Amino acid sequence: MSILEEAWEQREQKIYKSLIGNMGEGIYTLSFDLFKNQFGRESVDPTWLHYGVFKCPPSNERNTWVYISSGMSNPWYAEDKEEYSGLGTELILETETDVSWGIPLVQSLVAFNILVSVGHFGEKPLLEHWARIPQPIEPNISNLVLGIPKHFPESIELVSGKVDLLQIIGITKEEFIFAQEKGSPAICELLIERAIYPITNPNRRSTINA
Repeated sequence: MSILEEAWEQREQKIYKSLIGNMGEGIYTLSFDLFKNQFGRESVDPTWLHYGVFKCPPSNERNTWVYISSGMSNPWYAEDKEEYSGLGTELILETETDVSWGIPLVQSLVAFNILVSVGHFGEKPLLEHWARIPQPIEPNISNLVLGIPKHFPESIELVSGKVDLLQIIGITKEEFIFAQEKGSPAICELLIERAIYPITNPNRRSTINA
């Protein structure tokens, strides 16, 4: 078994299952149409279409729906363990209910990160903790912040290297302005204090001036 195969199996069959439990109905992989229609790509690397998102229902330990990416940490061309596996990250979104926008949202962020890694956006950095991303979710969310998970570890270790888990959290326009002024950790701390974090709920009111 190659280090790629071993890491892939370890992530999905062992670590994810131990952290999440029920992984749902299988992985929802990225499509060529996503890269073409959203990002204007006329060609893709075939490996990109193996990345995807699992939609995981609530468990006895957790009452949220979890949308978790799988593939960005694939060590496609590595022969030995490195400091970070693949792109070094995977994404987690949590919601109170099963939402139609959950899978497309995480898929879009995965595709974006892949394209960043191959220079499609010039010198733009890869997604990492505390990144802020313009992404409206009607009616009240204007942006996303990538924070530290609350229900999951900050990072996991594969045979191929470390993987940081990035928690997606939706914020309002007022909260985005606050994050610009005070920093992403500060808005995440405020959302934790208000018992909102790590759930993304586009219908909630802003915590700023609330």
